[in-house]
Amino acid sequence: MTLRIALVILVCAALSVVESVVPFLLHLRTARADLLLIVILYLALHDDVIEGAALSAVAGYLSDLTSATPAFLYTFLGVLTFIVVRLGGSALKTEGGIQSAAVAFGASLIHSIIATLVFGFFTGAGMHFEFGPLIWSAVGTAIAAPIVFSILRRLDSGFLHVDGGGLH
Repeated sequence: MTLRIALVILVCAALSVVESVVPFLLHLRTARADLLLIVILYLALHDDVIEGAALSAVAGYLSDLTSATPAFLYTFLGVLTFIVVRLGGSALKTEGGIQSAAVAFGASLIHSIIATLVFGFFTGAGMHFEFGPLIWSAVGTAIAAPIVFSILRRLDSGFLHVDGGGLH
């Protein structure tokens, strides 16, 4: 395992803790920023296919561990999101800022709707859409996207600098 992969997994672990603790501290019961989805978006836009898909599965699995959903729901959705964004990635190239916020907002809405459909189908709970929390979660994800993109971009720039120096 390369150092970069280990560091991305550590960032995902830290974000999963933040993602589950901050809403609890702020007494938010239904809306939360999906920080690991932002990592998956970054990976889809910047990593190669095999490494990015594997890291997306790890991020999805960490979401599974911190949620009360059926096992591997978010692992499946993480890899599916990676593939879909990767296929449309040429139109979505972003380095952060307002573009990453817009992509994260849209991806969060779609991701939440698909998660609700899959959850309802596999548990027999039915389809229960609550648009207020859905929108607030997407807004929170959009606000957090430039920050998470910045963290991952800094991590990657350290590795590009080190890798580039060894080639000369």
